[in-house]
Parts: sequence; structure tokens; C-alpha cells
Amino acid sequence: MRFFLAALSLATLAACGPSVAAPGSLADVKEITAPAEDTQLLAVLSYASWCGACKALDPKVEAVRASQAFPGVEFFALDYSARDREAYFADAETLGIAQTMREIFPEKIKTGQLYLVDRSSGDIVGTVSQSMTEADITAAIQAALS
Repeated sequence: MRFFLAALSLATLAACGPSVAAPGSLADVKEITAPAEDTQLLAVLSYASWCGACKALDPKVEAVRASQAFPGVEFFALDYSARDREAYFADAETLGIAQTMREIFPEKIKTGQLYLVDRSSGDIVGTVSQSMTEADITAAIQAALS
């Protein structure tokens, strides 16, 4: 009888689903679109599915993004999983930051960093690495906005 009640409880919880939706992943977004007109700051993850730093950083960024509103900030991932430089820079062009990304990666694209890019100037105004805490990431984004 206890087994039946336990199974019934689990089935009921599963049917109701979680009370708070789990954050997604920047890397799950496969199509890059142009930023909104009022976007001031681009938070761009240089990502690859095989990158250990990316696997550590992406969930932290998603947790920060899910827990805070950052008016004027849009989050994107430039996916380098297939090691296709042209596709990577084509997506950067869609965001309006191809020149910036080509300058920081003239020969070899590096992954595992979140770049905070001022949309009007194209300058990188901050970086976020896997060693940073969620509080550090939040502070870096807020500092880049000011």
C-alpha cells in the first residue's frame, strides 16, 4: 500500500510539473536574429558544445538571466561547435559585431567566455568567465550597462 501511495504521489507531482520553469540554454537557440532597436548591451557567449568552460559558464549565465531583468541587454550565443569560422562570423555580422569578433579572434576562435559588447560602439566593455559566481556575473552586466 505504501508503494502505491508513493507511486501515486510521484505521478501527481510529475503531472503538475515544476513550480518554476528551469532556465534554458543560450546554446539551444540555433538562429541568430538582429538585436532589438533599444538594445544597449549585447551579452554574447562564444560557445561550443565540446567546450568544458562553456558547459560550466552557460548554466550560470542562464540562472542570472532567469533571475534578473536587465533592460537594454540581449543575450546571444555564437556557436562554434562545428568549428565553422564563416558561420560564426556570419552570426556575428547579424548581431552587428563581426568586426569586433574578428579583432579579438584574428586567427583562432576561443570559446568559453561571455563578452559584454556596447552596441553603439562595438567595444567589449566586459567579459565573464566560468570562474565567476552568479553574483559576479550580475555585477559585471550591471557595470557594463553604466
